[in-house]
Amino acid sequence: MKKTLLTIFALITFIFAFSQEFSLTHDGLTRTYRLHIPDGYNADSLYPLVINMHGLGSNALEQEFYTAFNDVGDSAGVVIAYPNGINETWNVSSTTGTDDVGFISALIDTIDYQYNINLNRVYATGMSMGGFMSYRLACELADRIAAIASVTGLQAFYPCNPDRPVPVVQFHGTADPVVPYTGVPTTISNWVNYNLCPSTPVITDLPDIDTNDNSTVTVSYYGPCEESTEVILYTIINGEHTWPGASYIIGVTNQDIKASYEIWNFFNKYTLQGSTGLESETDVQKIACAFYPNPVKNLATVELTQKPLYQFDFRIFDMTGKLVLEQKRMIESRFLIDCSQIPGGFYIAVLSYGTEQSYQKIIIQ
Repeated sequence: MKKTLLTIFALITFIFAFSQEFSLTHDGLTRTYRLHIPDGYNADSLYPLVINMHGLGSNALEQEFYTAFNDVGDSAGVVIAYPNGINETWNVSSTTGTDDVGFISALIDTIDYQYNINLNRVYATGMSMGGFMSYRLACELADRIAAIASVTGLQAFYPCNPDRPVPVVQFHGTADPVVPYTGVPTTISNWVNYNLCPSTPVITDLPDIDTNDNSTVTVSYYGPCEESTEVILYTIINGEHTWPGASYIIGVTNQDIKASYEIWNFFNKYTLQGSTGLESETDVQKIACAFYPNPVKNLATVELTQKPLYQFDFRIFDMTGKLVLEQKRMIESRFLIDCSQIPGGFYIAVLSYGTEQSYQKIIIQ
């Protein structure tokens, strides 16, 4: 992540007053991390843990702001840890130097001691070098990490001999100027081989919901693999070195998907013992909406079929695909929209919730 963002991130530090920084000592070094405990935490329940790692030259606070993973934590009931690398870096490939693998293992133990963590549901993700570090954890800490996700990072640690198949999801832009996309096929091929997946993927082009973000998304699905695992690649066509769905735009940032929610939906399918049997969070809660009156002249009501577990986006497009109305990061199950300034005609209303989208044809008079 670009160093020039530091001043901007410092200005919004107050936003994260609800997340605290802690420290522990490992291998003779004082290591720090930020920790977000979900709203409504109950000491009598067990909680999944997601370790979310920053990129080179970044830090835990910036990663917390940039990825907005706390929203996932609060809506899905997940503890989120944001560790700091020494000198804003991670040891992603060397067997000497800083023991970051040991640090992450100690971090899991420390958080588990303080809170009720489900040790069968610990996951790792990261941006750029944090993504590289996620792959190293999959190689060396497969007995503790149930699944990993990498955003703009690749595998750099070899030899990699995980003691179990590890589910992997990768997000990468084809125009990434920092970690070129040319390295993606090797990383994906490695994990297809490690997990004994089908060699030929099922490829799906996702809807181009945001036609102004200069990018689209293609998903390559390799699965099912050994022990019901998967390897999934989200290729961001024309995407740069960015986190899809991020509100803070750096270069070409895809807005058709929200990587943080896609990652959680993926993690939510897995434990150290294998598949949870849940295809995704949205398979547990599929949401559509009613739009009325239809036709509408001024105000319309949008009502979801059930109360959402986490945030969603609502957009209206004209028949050429032009966005004419947008309400993002909604959580209400019933809300009003003002259509009085939209020219009369036929439109498509799109509700985007996690990986799910529902469509409805509407008429504005």
